[in-house]
Amino acid sequence: MRIETQSIRNGNNIGKIVWICHYHRPDMLKKPLRNIPPTRVYVVSNDELPKHKNVYYSKTHFRPVLKSGEVGSKIISPVDNTGFRSRSGAELYVFSDEEECKKHWNTQLANYFVKLDALIKSAAQGWINEKDKLVKSIAVLD
Repeated sequence: MRIETQSIRNGNNIGKIVWICHYHRPDMLKKPLRNIPPTRVYVVSNDELPKHKNVYYSKTHFRPVLKSGEVGSKIISPVDNTGFRSRSGAELYVFSDEEECKKHWNTQLANYFVKLDALIKSAAQGWINEKDKLVKSIAVLD
């Protein structure tokens, strides 16, 4: 079941284990801003952040649950860095179970596959047009 990220950002679900995922690539010519495959995480209050770390636009952050069951040290913000001043960035997708998270992850990637296929088709057509121009300009030698 999907959990509203805003409720987690407001400080709800602290101490719970949830699943997150997010693939965000607004410019297809650049690397993704966020590429977080389905990950089991622990919701942690920002009061537990190290002194030199900040998580903006949220009262909480995520830390991955390791294979041993312990909480990792990596800090994952609920929003990406595309925000500006009073507007937060794109939020992570949060789920209560692994299966829903994986389904949503696959849907996100499928949407980008469609965009990539269109880019591939467009690029191929561009090179075909370039070749046709060169073929037309071949000088006939007699």
